[in-house]
Amino acid sequence: MQKETIGSGSSGMDAEHKVQMGLIQALEQSLQQGQGRSDISYILSQLVEYTNIHFMSEQLLMRLHAYPDFGGHEMEHDHLIEQLRKVEAGFVAGDSEMTTSEITLLKRLVIDHIKTHDQTFSQYLADPGKASLAS
Repeated sequence: MQKETIGSGSSGMDAEHKVQMGLIQALEQSLQQGQGRSDISYILSQLVEYTNIHFMSEQLLMRLHAYPDFGGHEMEHDHLIEQLRKVEAGFVAGDSEMTTSEITLLKRLVIDHIKTHDQTFSQYLADPGKASLAS
């Protein structure tokens, strides 16, 4: 299986993205391997907590640098948190099929977010005058 390269161009944010994607993949594998509910629940809670902290960190950085698309980026984070809640809801309901499909969607959305919104933000941080906010 070929690994997809994702990155925003900011080493600090990308280190956080790597942890976030690792947690998503660990959750996915736990479900596929039929691990116990407590193990899966632990990984899921770590993913939720880490994602919230990562988004707060990014949003603080955006505010600190007066990022012009703060509102749009924040809305995108809200959408991703909403998707993460759907993963949780599927897990709590005991619907492994729903949980698996929602995790697959979450993974795709996070990758797309990193490649678009986070990359644009990273470009803005590197050179606020040249960054294109048209993603």
